[in-house]
Amino acid sequence: MRFYDLKIKAYRFANSNLGKSILRLLSGFVYVSNLEGNNTKNKHPFIIAITIDTESGYVDKNDHRVWQKQNPEAYVGYYKGIENWRKLLKKHNIKATFFLSTNCFSANGIEFDEIIKQLKLLLEEGHEIGLHMHPDSDLSLQKILGKKFNATSAKFYSRKEIDEFIKTGKQLIKKHLNTNATSFRWGNWALNTDAVKALGKNGFKIDSSATPGIKGHKNDEMAYEWSKAKQHYPWKLSFNDYQNTKHQNSDVLEIPIATFNFFWFKLRADPANSVLLQTCFDYYYKNADRSKKSFVFVVISHSIESTHLDSSKTRVIDIMEEFLNYAKKFRDIKFSTLNKSYKHD
Repeated sequence: MRFYDLKIKAYRFANSNLGKSILRLLSGFVYVSNLEGNNTKNKHPFIIAITIDTESGYVDKNDHRVWQKQNPEAYVGYYKGIENWRKLLKKHNIKATFFLSTNCFSANGIEFDEIIKQLKLLLEEGHEIGLHMHPDSDLSLQKILGKKFNATSAKFYSRKEIDEFIKTGKQLIKKHLNTNATSFRWGNWALNTDAVKALGKNGFKIDSSATPGIKGHKNDEMAYEWSKAKQHYPWKLSFNDYQNTKHQNSDVLEIPIATFNFFWFKLRADPANSVLLQTCFDYYYKNADRSKKSFVFVVISHSIESTHLDSSKTRVIDIMEEFLNYAKKFRDIKFSTLNKSYKHD
């Protein structure tokens, strides 16, 4: 059996009633390294930033994810994926950040119109649209630059190519939506130092690609590496080494995705991880230092994970709603887009 099939079976079990009960019993094994604080001294809000990587794709009836890389023309991940997220967020009066892969602008006809409609509704409803980079599956980017690309990770591209990707992506969002994207996430978290320089050059203020303490896909075109960056508080990215949290010599603020340990696994704050998202939140809420400024707890999901091919919502939406209902009961909780969380203090 393939590893991915095992992951799907584990995902199904984790989201069954029995699986949730077992995970709650094991909640004591969730911890976050390098996070020390004192909840009694906290004076500032605990901010939850919901971030949605917005791409082509969908979830099939067996819970397998069909990602943009597999089928960049599965545009349902944009229009129905966005719509299903919008409905949930509107119900709870929460604003989120949608990191947009500009592959959506390669759609045609009715699908293109539906995508533009949903993206404009996001802006009208107060959500943030940032740029999401997937060079190897972004047909719009490839058409404009006149070349196909074979890798997701920034490590496989020159500084010039990276600058072209980011500049072109920003221009596409401006052209179609008349909004200026200033937040960014590289696809598969695969940022590098040259990308930091390109972000600064092109007027981006916030990056949220970091997954502190986690690396993956070491030997393939989706390789990402954040094992040396173990800080969970925001930092200014380095022009010399994107993982160095002490240089602070750029104007690009890194607001990392919340990560945590569960036994020998290193995981992200993601509704795909079932009730562990709640447990992870508990740990951060109790331990993140808010004595001098707010803490931003970044949750990640994807547009494709909210929709099946027939447009019906998925269990990820239900899991996220359980989390929202749970988190809203806590004192000093605020939900915010990344840009507004950056300006909060």
